[in-house]
Amino acid sequence: MRAGFHALPGNRIPASSVLMILKSFLERGYELFLSGSLHKSLGEASGGLPLTVFNNENEVSGLDLFLSLGGDGTLLDSQIYTLRNRIPVLGLNFGRLGFLPCITSTEIPQLLDLAEEGKLPVQSRSVLELETEGIANPFHDFPFALNEVAIIKKDSSSMIHIRTDVDGVFLNEYWGDGLILASPTGSTGYSLSCGGPILWPESETMVLTPVSPHNLSMRPLVLSSGTVVSLVPSGRSPKVMLSMDSRSRPFPVNQTVRIKCSQEKALFVKVKEPGFPSTLREKLYWGKDFRN
Repeated sequence: MRAGFHALPGNRIPASSVLMILKSFLERGYELFLSGSLHKSLGEASGGLPLTVFNNENEVSGLDLFLSLGGDGTLLDSQIYTLRNRIPVLGLNFGRLGFLPCITSTEIPQLLDLAEEGKLPVQSRSVLELETEGIANPFHDFPFALNEVAIIKKDSSSMIHIRTDVDGVFLNEYWGDGLILASPTGSTGYSLSCGGPILWPESETMVLTPVSPHNLSMRPLVLSSGTVVSLVPSGRSPKVMLSMDSRSRPFPVNQTVRIKCSQEKALFVKVKEPGFPSTLREKLYWGKDFRN
């Protein structure tokens, strides 16, 4: 079997911890594939291990498992390699506040037992896909987002306004700092910090959340997964910022972007129960009293 490993550049994961994980896979007979950023961070420490270094999605086709070493940001970045290859991703938590499925290194042996028996539990998550009209897509190489697509004003001066159509029908013109369209997975990210609702990860929905709206009656709106949302930003500045998860690009005003749920699905190794309910209680401190 073949396993891939990825960490973001500048990660603070101890090399000794990573090497221990890699050796545990080697002992199970796995072929190891390391992203260029992880291999660089390990430096000479990985010199004695048999491994292959990859830098794009074409070089990891056919992997059985992909491990993301870090937090939610690393899991999002891992989708660039795994999404179109339909490789299940397992998050090893070296981060802080994380909502995506993660385990600790002590749980690896049990999951590897399941993988070798062909019983590794996998769940799918909705992914957003972005298209442009009349202009080159700035994310043409990977037009997918696991968390959200956002249009935000580029500087700190005046607000922007975004004409919004849903399935070709005019919905509203949002005035403010921007607009977020989040998947169920992304509902606990940027959208939540802007007052959006929490969506159940497997729900067939997405949420449209305004960022600092000028009109306070503009509230988040939950849409069905079959909806196509068209956005046309405008304002005093010639460009806005268009972002997909952690990637951002300048985008000219008065141009149309269309966002929909993709036919592609992100695959994650399903961690042990109780899963998402436990994550909400732990990460959001539900039921905890801090008054004293």
